[in-house]
Amino acid sequence: MEVTVAMLIAGLVIGMTYTAYSVVSRSYQSFQQKNDDIAVLLQLDHLLKRDFAQADTIFKTANGLTFTNAKSMVNYQIDSSWIIRTSAVTDTFKVKVSGVNTLFEEQPITNISPTDEPNRVDELEFQVLFQDKSIPYHYYKTYSAANLIERNAHALN
Repeated sequence: MEVTVAMLIAGLVIGMTYTAYSVVSRSYQSFQQKNDDIAVLLQLDHLLKRDFAQADTIFKTANGLTFTNAKSMVNYQIDSSWIIRTSAVTDTFKVKVSGVNTLFEEQPITNISPTDEPNRVDELEFQVLFQDKSIPYHYYKTYSAANLIERNAHALN
């Protein structure tokens, strides 16, 4: 009888321990997945801020943006379910993107011109859908006066 009671108590303790372990394990996995997703959003934000700051010029392309400076060129391909950044290394961000707007001097750039200059961008905005919430991203490039004069030599007159 004593052995049966001891086995019953041991079984209850093992069952409670397993249940507690399962709950903690699922919570940790959920927490880890959310942190990984947030890390992707933060990395995307960091790279876009850096690329906007370091670029001499930014141009809209048929499927994204091209950032150029004296040392390098960075391309972004933007789709509704991912963003791919191509430089020396290729980064893929699996995020749901909507409402992508590119502007220059507060005018939207809707058509892609065969020459680069009409495709110049100084503002980018879009929304990322993260856990059923829309997160706005907004980036702005301040061009130097020399860069803008180089763009339009008649601007001095």
